[in-house]
Amino acid sequence: MRARATLSAVAAVLAAMVAVHPSHAQSTEDVPTVAVLDFSGFMLGQAGNSVNLGKAVSAMLVTEFQGRPGMRVIERARLNDLLTEQRLSLSGRVEENSAAEVGKLVGAQYVLHGSVADIAGNLRIDIRAVDVETSEVIAVMKKMDKTSELLGVIVWMADEFSKKLHLTPPSERPPVESIPVKATIEFSRAVDYEDKGQTDKAIEHYRKALEIYPNHRDARRALERLQSGGGGL
Repeated sequence: MRARATLSAVAAVLAAMVAVHPSHAQSTEDVPTVAVLDFSGFMLGQAGNSVNLGKAVSAMLVTEFQGRPGMRVIERARLNDLLTEQRLSLSGRVEENSAAEVGKLVGAQYVLHGSVADIAGNLRIDIRAVDVETSEVIAVMKKMDKTSELLGVIVWMADEFSKKLHLTPPSERPPVESIPVKATIEFSRAVDYEDKGQTDKAIEHYRKALEIYPNHRDARRALERLQSGGGGL
């Protein structure tokens, strides 16, 4: 209740602060805007340390949406800045009304939230897509696979959500490859460090992810962006 009241009070001011990434060169008036909240969920890293897999999944899904025609995507950094500024935490279980309020703040028509679970190399992702105007869930997407098939799961979920918006998935795209679990661990650590403003640490772990898996699209783009002095994810 407190979070919703705070969100409503600052909506007019903060909405103007949020930028969107066009995923395709077309009019911004006739394409839906999508916000992806960080998903809840950790996975066990090396030496028994856990890593925030939920953030990594959110970052990868945003990248996947940015490469698709027919929608705009809210930048993760902008969304996280808003939540941090208002001292809001939506990393746990998110109610549909709360997700809709965040969507209203950033000018999104749809908000995606959910959870990720990794158990002994087995992955499960649950995503709910909320219509901001009505607070109704328009899509529930669940997928189980090996953790090494994370990218394939991300692409599948993006395809399913695109269908809900009556958008045609890309006809041409590179083949989806398996990503070694160790690379996913390093990428997850990098995203978490970047969110904390520890750029040097983020660069270090993005590089480690690429050393393990040179074709890691998200790690490569993030590394290039940070090294060029670009903004957040």
